[in-house]
Amino acid sequence: MTMGYVLLQNLRRNPLRTALTATAFALPMAVFVIAISIVLNLAIMSQDLAKQLRAAVHHRVSFTNFLPEGMRSRIQALDQGKNRLTAVCGMRWFGGRVPGAQNIVQSLAADHDTFPIVYPDVAMSEHEIAEWNRERRACVVGKLIAEQYGWKVGSQFSLQSSIPPYQELEFVCVKIVELSSRQSVMYFRRDYLENSLEALGAGPGGCNVFWIRARDAESLLALQRDIDAAFANSPDETKTEDENAFIAGFIQAAGNIPGLMQMLAVVVVVILGLVGGNTMMMSLRERMAELAVFKAIGFHSLRVFRLVLTESVILAIGGAAAGVIPVWALLNLIPLSVPGRGPSMPLTASWQGAAGSLFIAALIGFAAGLWPAYQAMRLKTVNALRNIGE
Repeated sequence: MTMGYVLLQNLRRNPLRTALTATAFALPMAVFVIAISIVLNLAIMSQDLAKQLRAAVHHRVSFTNFLPEGMRSRIQALDQGKNRLTAVCGMRWFGGRVPGAQNIVQSLAADHDTFPIVYPDVAMSEHEIAEWNRERRACVVGKLIAEQYGWKVGSQFSLQSSIPPYQELEFVCVKIVELSSRQSVMYFRRDYLENSLEALGAGPGGCNVFWIRARDAESLLALQRDIDAAFANSPDETKTEDENAFIAGFIQAAGNIPGLMQMLAVVVVVILGLVGGNTMMMSLRERMAELAVFKAIGFHSLRVFRLVLTESVILAIGGAAAGVIPVWALLNLIPLSVPGRGPSMPLTASWQGAAGSLFIAALIGFAAGLWPAYQAMRLKTVNALRNIGE
């Protein structure tokens, strides 16, 4: 009688309870994978953004308050002779909708001359930059948006602004962005937007934010201090923050997502530990006589210990796999995004995260089965057999 045969029979003894226990592991572990994936994706995005040496200059009161057009040249003048600043790119929120659709496309109008310099991670080729500069309707579209609406390079489409004066503009796609942190954002030329606003008599131009790119991390910190000091106590007082801090503010507008996900992961682990421990204790009580017989026919106490513990671990891993594998496939096949009011990012699950989840499930199964296995090892054969039939 092999241990594998005994384990299989034990799991088949009560199919309903085995299925329910596996489900109790599958559903929480599916939630666990999603929570961990969100945290890991945000951490990866944070690391990638930190390498780009960008900072956002916006109004201290609110991102929605416009900064004057001339602020770009004033920011550039602050670095005269210091060689710390690479470029400045002004941006204005457009937030268009595809006619007939409800979802807002996260679209921003950017200075066309400095956008490729401030955003080298968008990886525009010389041909794409030439098209961007030549075509006033040119736009750069994130991969998720392009897939959602079926746009390709060369596609022409219209968007209607989600803010007054609600003008509708036509665009031509010149680049599909593969970069994960830009897959849910669209950029187009700000001069095109400003010209259309002037034609409508919508007033003077301006920017919601000026993005700066520095030559190194030390220069970036110095520029942040100098810019805010230069515009302090003025009608256009600024707040300059690095890209990580800026985007974190938008994400946290929907709640402390990383903190909530970490708390949720801890709750899932605790619940699974209680479920696994309760199941194994019930199984042990039902099988006291069987385990006593095993000992009577020569099973060593340590072998009984391994039998009970292995059953707990297998049940935990099997149940977790039933939840982890489908969720892992879902996150990598269907485009989903981390929620937030600002720039978003695709939500994917790495194989390392899925493997780590299964490892945690194995640890939970081990911990849950440890005490029942210890009790089974210490079981007195004579006492257990005496209670058969009582």
